[in-house]
Parts: sequence; C-alpha cells; structure tokens
Amino acid sequence: MRVRGLAVRDGSGNLRGTQHVPLFRRRRPEPEIPTFVVGVDNHRVTVGGPDSGCSMLAELDNYVGLAASRATPTSDGRDPVVVQNAKMDYVEMVESAVVVVSLALEELGEQGFVSDSEVPSKPQLQRVEKALPTYEYIQTTYGRAQERVEWIRVVDGILRERGIAILDPVRESNPRYK
Repeated sequence: MRVRGLAVRDGSGNLRGTQHVPLFRRRRPEPEIPTFVVGVDNHRVTVGGPDSGCSMLAELDNYVGLAASRATPTSDGRDPVVVQNAKMDYVEMVESAVVVVSLALEELGEQGFVSDSEVPSKPQLQRVEKALPTYEYIQTTYGRAQERVEWIRVVDGILRERGIAILDPVRESNPRYK
C-alpha cells in the first residue's frame, strides 16, 4: 500500500483532507564552480572548488627521485643512463607545466581572479651552450628546469591563497588518452 499523504483531523474530530508529506527534500542546487580548460591536454582550472594549487607539482617532485632511487651511480660518479633519461623527461614535463600555468594565469587575469602584478615573472634562464658534451647538456637543462619549477611553486602558493586549482585533464574527455 502506498501512502501519498496523511489525513488531518480538525478540532471536532472530523477528517479534513490530506496533507502531503514529502518523501525527499530537494536541496538547493550547488553553485557552479567557475571552470575552464587550458593547454593541448585540457588541464582543468577551477576557482573556489575543493582543491587548490597546481596538481602537476606532485608528479614533478617525485619523477627523477624515483628513477635515481632504483639506479646506482657509475664508477666515475656520474648519473646512470636511466637517471639521465629521467632528467630529460623531467625537462619536457616542466616545459609543459610552465605552458599550462602560463595559460591558466593569462585566463585567470582576464577573468579578474589574479592580477598581473601579483604573479612573479618567469626566471630569466642562461643560454645553454651548443657545444656542451651530452652529459653537461643534460645537467644544465635539468638545472634550468629546476629553476622553472621554483617559479611554479611560487605561483602554486598564490593559487592556494585564492582557492584556485590547476588540475590534471579528465582522461575520459581527452581524445589523446583513448
């Protein structure tokens, strides 16, 4: 038997129709969190959501260390090939992260969430000599990438103060990951 309402008695004891009892309370719809995407991989940028900061930093922080922890240095003290490869991958990952953060800051500035004066300028990096031997080239470009990560860390702090997040792309919606 389904109950749709309750009978209500008036002061004389007579039934006076039914009073509907809601089975579920409707909540007010939650406000939309401002969200947009940047970069070729469609990294999500949210303002005022549950997350804040730059999610790419966690991956960058652990990348080379993981490879280095599993390898031993060569007899002359240099990084083994696996660590050199990880460092070059790291350089590419940092380059991508800098592009994503730069695009996000540009859009956040246009929407009025962050002003240009609040964001530090990117580090001025020294030029890499073309005649460097391969090992020195890897070490130099890796050092430059670490400087750029420090800039991302400063920006990360600004984003966290304002409740802004640069998140990884949603893999299901990105055709590059299908």
